[in-house]
Amino acid sequence: SALSSTATLLEGGSARVEDLLGRDRVVLLNFWATWCAPCRREIPELIAIQREMRNKGVEVIGLTVEDPAIDQTRVESFTRQFSINYRIGFLPEEMFRLFNVSDPRGPIPQTFIFDRQGRLIDHLKGFRRDFRQWAQGALQYALDHS
Repeated sequence: SALSSTATLLEGGSARVEDLLGRDRVVLLNFWATWCAPCRREIPELIAIQREMRNKGVEVIGLTVEDPAIDQTRVESFTRQFSINYRIGFLPEEMFRLFNVSDPRGPIPQTFIFDRQGRLIDHLKGFRRDFRQWAQGALQYALDHS
């Protein structure tokens, strides 16, 4: 399945995406890139969600569609510049394709909310103005129902 793909983590090492989910945490998984303007608009919201909901058992994880072999340094400096406080990794290309059969290039951003058992609760393609309200509502639902 798509979730068994391996993501390279910015902090070092790698993990199967399915191993980043569950473990009694609600996970917000965000597909993004440093060059994506709408993704940049979401980052402050994601930072706030991680800060405010971490102690409730929520974890934000950002997986960039960039290439770890080429873009590692750029992504590292970007995360410092934006003071990103959540885990960052590189999205395996085959996983992105599996989630986006009709359009191999996108769209990004995309956000997935998984409950404590790692089940998908909600999925948002593209940017929306009320992103933070949508995300907090879906995360709270996942906390209350898993």
